[in-house]
Amino acid sequence: MALKTYLLGMAATTALMATPGCFSPTFQEGLACSESGDCPGEQSCVAGACQLGGEGSLDSGLQPGPDATSVVQFDAAVLPPDATICEAGSQTFEFTGVVETIILPDCATSVHIEAFGAAGGGGRDALGGGGLGAKAAGDFSVGGGDTITVLVGGQGLDAVPGIEFLLEQGGGTGGGGSFVVDSVGSALIVAGGGGGATHTGGNVLHPGGPGQAIENGQPGGGDVPGAGGVGGAGGGTSPNTGFHSGTGGGGFTGSGVGSSTGNSSYGTPNQPGSSYAAGGAGGIPGNRGRNGAFGGGGSAGYTGGGGGGYSGGGSGDTDNAAHGGGGGGSFNAGSNPDNEPGVRAGAGQVTISYE
Repeated sequence: MALKTYLLGMAATTALMATPGCFSPTFQEGLACSESGDCPGEQSCVAGACQLGGEGSLDSGLQPGPDATSVVQFDAAVLPPDATICEAGSQTFEFTGVVETIILPDCATSVHIEAFGAAGGGGRDALGGGGLGAKAAGDFSVGGGDTITVLVGGQGLDAVPGIEFLLEQGGGTGGGGSFVVDSVGSALIVAGGGGGATHTGGNVLHPGGPGQAIENGQPGGGDVPGAGGVGGAGGGTSPNTGFHSGTGGGGFTGSGVGSSTGNSSYGTPNQPGSSYAAGGAGGIPGNRGRNGAFGGGGSAGYTGGGGGGYSGGGSGDTDNAAHGGGGGGSFNAGSNPDNEPGVRAGAGQVTISYE
C-alpha cells in the first residue's frame, strides 16, 4: 500500500496570534539591552531588559491582550530554537490513489472532518446514471501529535460505448468509499461510494444506487442481486450463471463477497472490491469487465458493481435485464454528525479542519 505522510500546522512566520487555545510557548530569559540601550527588532529597552511594546516580555512568556486576539510581533532572532508555532487550519485531500497519513500539530485539540464518497460509473449506451457518493461530517476531540489516515475514493469507470454487447460487458464500476481512520485503526468517518449503472436493450438506463447515509450497504438492483454488506462487511455478488454480473463493493473490515459466476462464453469472472483493511483496491475485472474504483469499488460486468464504503454495496442482477449496483454505507463516530446520501459527483474528497 502506497503511503504519504504530512506534518500539519507548522507556521513559517514570526507573527503570532495570541489566542489562548493554540499557542503557549515559554520564552527564555529576556535579553539585556546593549550598552547604548538598543534591542533587536521592535523591542524597547525597559529597566535594562528588552521588551515588546508592553504586550509581552521575553521573561514572562506570551501574554494575550484583553480581547485575547492581540498580535505580537517577535523578531526571529529572539525565538528559542525549539519554539513550535502552530495555528488553526485545514487540509483538503483529493483522490490520489494512495493512502495518506497526517500528523496533527501539537496544539490541536479538536478536528472537524468532512468526507465524500465517489460516484459510480455510468452504463454503456445510456452513459451516465452512476450513483452519487455520500457525505459524512462530524467533530472529534484529538490530542496534539495524533496521526490520522485518509483514503479518498476514486470515481467508478463508465462502460465503453459502441462495443458489441457480447464483446464488452456494459456495466459501470462501483465508486470508492472515502475513509478517515485514527492511529489505532478505528474508523472516525467513512463516506460510501455510489453503485455502477448499466442498461438494457433500447438504451434503457438502470442507475446505480447512491452512497448511503446509514452504515449498511445497499443491495443491487434486480430479482437476485448481491446483498448489501452489514456491520463493515463487503457487499455480495449476484449468483447469476448466465451473463457475468458486476461484483460487490468492499467494506471497512470485509472485502466484497464472491466473484461473478457467469458462463465462460461471456468472459472470465470479475472479482469483488477489497476492504479498507486489505488496502482498499477496486475489484479486478475479467477479460470483458472493468476495474472497480480505489476505495473498494466492485468491478463491472454486464451489471453495475457495488460501491465501496463502511459496508459494501451489492452488485446488480442479470435476471431478465441488467441492473445497477448498490451504494456503499457510511459511518460517523463524531459529535454533531451530518450524513447525506447521494450528493457527490466525480471522485471523493476529505477535508480535515483543526484547532
